[in-house]
Amino acid sequence: MRKLFVLVLVVLSAIAMFAYDVEWRVEDVTGGVKGGTLYLSSTSGPKTYNPYWAQETSSTDILNWTIDSALNADQKGFSTIDMLAAEHWMEETETGVIYNFRLRKGLKWSDGMPLTVEDWAFTTEKVAFVDEMTANGAGAYKDDNDELPIMKVVDDYTISFEYNTKFRNGWTMLGGMQILPKHIFESKVTDPDTFAQTWTLEQLPSLVASGPFMVTEYIPEVRLTLEANPYFYAKTADGVQLPYLNEVVYLMVGNQNTERLKFEAGETDIYSPDAQNFPAIKAMSAEKGWNVIIGGPNLGSNFVAFNFNAQDPIKRKWFRNDEFRRAISYAFDRQSVIDNLYNGLGAAIYGPTSPTSGFYNPETEKLGLKFSISKAKRELKKGGFTWNAEGQLVDPDGNPVAFELVTNKGNPTREEIGNILKDSLEKLGIYVVFNPIQFNTLVNNIYGGSWDGMIIGLTGSNDPGSGWNVQRIDGGLHFWNYPPESQEWVDANDYFLPDYEKRIDEIFKKQVTTVNQEELVGLFNEFQMIMAERQVLIYTVTQNYLVAMTERVHIPNDNPNPVAGVLWKRHLIWVAE
Repeated sequence: MRKLFVLVLVVLSAIAMFAYDVEWRVEDVTGGVKGGTLYLSSTSGPKTYNPYWAQETSSTDILNWTIDSALNADQKGFSTIDMLAAEHWMEETETGVIYNFRLRKGLKWSDGMPLTVEDWAFTTEKVAFVDEMTANGAGAYKDDNDELPIMKVVDDYTISFEYNTKFRNGWTMLGGMQILPKHIFESKVTDPDTFAQTWTLEQLPSLVASGPFMVTEYIPEVRLTLEANPYFYAKTADGVQLPYLNEVVYLMVGNQNTERLKFEAGETDIYSPDAQNFPAIKAMSAEKGWNVIIGGPNLGSNFVAFNFNAQDPIKRKWFRNDEFRRAISYAFDRQSVIDNLYNGLGAAIYGPTSPTSGFYNPETEKLGLKFSISKAKRELKKGGFTWNAEGQLVDPDGNPVAFELVTNKGNPTREEIGNILKDSLEKLGIYVVFNPIQFNTLVNNIYGGSWDGMIIGLTGSNDPGSGWNVQRIDGGLHFWNYPPESQEWVDANDYFLPDYEKRIDEIFKKQVTTVNQEELVGLFNEFQMIMAERQVLIYTVTQNYLVAMTERVHIPNDNPNPVAGVLWKRHLIWVAE
């Protein structure tokens, strides 16, 4: 009888664990199989479990499984999906905007403690809005006046953030804020050093999760294990509590070659090959039972820049000439790079925004900038250039056109771009000295002004506004045309600021406070067309998003891409054992 009583208590406790009064997020899916283990790989382990001091992807990749936020990104990268929040809404004031969030009722941390609006308020006041308490500071939450919003706890479930200006990034920045457990961290935020040393690798037993999984084991250089959070707040349309998976195991591998070998041996389930490895992986896919995915173009791109403030005043005139830059763009055979280096797994880019971005303006493709030596010659003639008896291109003053083109040594894509461009420009009578140099030297040249042309790339983003420091005239990375007040080496008496740069600067100042989506799209469409028409920077190519996975893995994303990858909505991934 006593055994029966104990058994009843155990059953009732288990039921209580899963039947707590929670306001569920119901995913419109059915039919997935509960249980099983997903095997992944990483070339390096996490450095910390503290989300506000994690800067390397080896740490953030793990935290994406464990620490949740009010909103998640949709397939286009926009923060629209209510997660910890049951709903969100915005109110415009006379001068500013208020972002409101209502958390779901009955939320719990993985240790069973309530997850409430007090956790969010604590995270905001003590950590996220305090510069020295995080690795990156609080700048991401500040408006164009460098001011933080006023945070207010409205009721037991609702929190609001009021800006005095029309700050548009609230859904992304505030909705994406990673909420910390107050009951764990309250005594740990006395000073930055103490906080930074909370949730280190040695403190695994103290970790709690709000996301679908929690870290339960980490053996450096061997593996990291995550197990399902029993208090996760989402379920399927047919009533299955998520996540589907019981476990996720990361195998720690030494390098990318080992990563590929582990996948080929069936020890891992998902592998992201580069374009060089992809054809071999695809060739084995039928025999191995792999699904291979070719997604859209990556968000970043390599581009050619010319120094509007070059030390040689003759070259300055060339580089500031719109027709000259358009000619260079026409002369670059993007398809050769895609075929030779990317095995056909890439896309030509003519403007600053990837086709994968939700803000992409397809009109840039209609400008007719595809490879054409004849069109390049036509543009040069429009720009006042001619050819001498020896076939050299000369400017209106009779100066032969020759310049140095640099990039960072050891980057095969950029070196290939340089070699192809050098060969093409020779057909136009332009002499180019192509010189791959050390990366640190390249950076020093950028800030010192001692360069003519450069092949470089920047990390892309779904939102063009994130590139404000590149596109604004006063931006720290507006390196092709720094203003005199920014860099002392710029000749103030010969500074060139065209109307199109002034307009781009206006757009990037206005976009910060444009909360109307239609107006925002219009601004970014105009920005992309200016950049593409003028070829301010000559964008080149980008690789496609590439993934291979075993057939036992089922993902909810029909179209994995650089914005919403193969692990998008990871609580809905399941495996068929």
